[in-house]
Amino acid sequence: MNQPATQDSVQEEWLKVLGKGMITIPKRWRDALGFSDGNVVKARKVGNQVVLEAKSDEPAPYRLYSDEEINDFLRQDRLLAVSKRKPHKTRKASRYAQNLR
Repeated sequence: MNQPATQDSVQEEWLKVLGKGMITIPKRWRDALGFSDGNVVKARKVGNQVVLEAKSDEPAPYRLYSDEEINDFLRQDRLLAVSKRKPHKTRKASRYAQNLR
């Protein structure tokens, strides 16, 4: 994977930067590098260059969550927010509080 670049192996393309900094890697490059939909790649900034590397056999230093897991996290977060709200005072509760004074 980390082979030194030779003059024959260097390929250049002008790529357009889209919204949120996205670019499209040319298909023939993706095929040659083994990149497929959903793969994780390693990006490194070296001077004024960006270097992308195919994922090695080592696990990524973070975890990718499924939509179902994210929705479950959001559901739990909403429940936590609801449980932290101050309870509404009812008439009984406020009368009881007045009697304690």
